[in-house]
Amino acid sequence: MSKISFVQACLIGLYYWLRGCRFGYTMPTGPVGLFSPLPAALWVGLVLGNIPEAMIVGAGLQLMYLGLLAPGGAMPSDPTLAALVSCTVAIVSHISIGAALALAVPVGLLGVQIPNIEYILNGFMAHKTDSDIDKGNYNRTYIDSVLIPTLYKIVLYAVPVALVLYFGASQVGPLIKMIPDQITNGLNVAGQMLPAVGFAIIVQQIGRRSLLPYFLAGFFLQQYSHIPTIAIALAGLFLAYLHITFTSSKNNGSKSVKE
Repeated sequence: MSKISFVQACLIGLYYWLRGCRFGYTMPTGPVGLFSPLPAALWVGLVLGNIPEAMIVGAGLQLMYLGLLAPGGAMPSDPTLAALVSCTVAIVSHISIGAALALAVPVGLLGVQIPNIEYILNGFMAHKTDSDIDKGNYNRTYIDSVLIPTLYKIVLYAVPVALVLYFGASQVGPLIKMIPDQITNGLNVAGQMLPAVGFAIIVQQIGRRSLLPYFLAGFFLQQYSHIPTIAIALAGLFLAYLHITFTSSKNNGSKSVKE
């Protein structure tokens, strides 16, 4: 069992602070976004010097949160924090991939409480900015609305993550070893099932039963054949292109006949 250094913990916390500051807000923030599980796992792998294991955990988390939606801006879970913590614990404490994925669920649910605290503080700063504008102190609007919120987000986002990882990441392994094998096996099975839940959510969002056979075909090919995953993904892109091409041309033809 290894131990994360304080500098490494601070660097991982810095990544979460960047996420809290909404840097790159106009960039894609979905499954391929800057702060989705895979980029977060890559950062953890670079900091801890173990990119392969971090990316394995990050790939599983990416599938878990594939269908994650934020209706009205309310995030049901925080995939960035889940990836940072679970990938770090998996590398430092040498726990199984399934256990790391299961650990990500409560961490992600806990992470959505941090923005709620931030929103409360932002409300006070917004009133302070309005007061400065009424008094004609226009030079302070940047300080009140940008600089101060950016600084207190260090305390909200970076500091808790850095402290938790520095003092607690190496302790997860011994705690898991104290858990009975029956419960540990259950956590591993649950962690391995979570990516399938993410797939199910995205299929439900698509809402088209005609596309379900493609999903099932890809699942069985990946599970029971020796074809590489990348080859299956490329074949899926090819079939998707053909499906869109022929169905769209068929629909256009039927519309022209009706006209």
